[in-house]
Amino acid sequence: MDYLFLIIQSILFFFMALHDWVDIPPLTNLKALKKAHSFKFRLIGSLINSVLVLIPLIVTWSYIDSPLPLWSRILFTVIYGFITFGTITAWWIPYFGGGYLIHGNKAGFEEYRDTHSFLPRRGGNVVPNTLHVILHIQVWICFGISVYWLLTG
Repeated sequence: MDYLFLIIQSILFFFMALHDWVDIPPLTNLKALKKAHSFKFRLIGSLINSVLVLIPLIVTWSYIDSPLPLWSRILFTVIYGFITFGTITAWWIPYFGGGYLIHGNKAGFEEYRDTHSFLPRRGGNVVPNTLHVILHIQVWICFGISVYWLLTG
């Protein structure tokens, strides 16, 4: 499971670092993203998200062939729990329940409107696009592994 965790975190790190910068139609719409968010906003967001994943990735590499200390298992659970909370409040509550808890009452998510999504529309609710669904599943797997390791030692 150590190597699975390492692989998922590595892919997640590159996704977090690059998904606001590399245009991969139809998964991303960089033109709309640039229109919706400033360079500074995207840079800060990418840095924060990347560092949040880079920290546990480095720790995982450091202990790949030895038991993880308790502090690292707590760190993984806190970081991936925090990111999981963010994915749920930013995307999934608005998708299932409507509204934009983090984004206020603006129309929101215009930068993702023309990207690929396989989920059905739910009225006027935001629809998580395919790229974000993949990101979220990776985060949730990392959170699940973290909780498992925290509970089992």
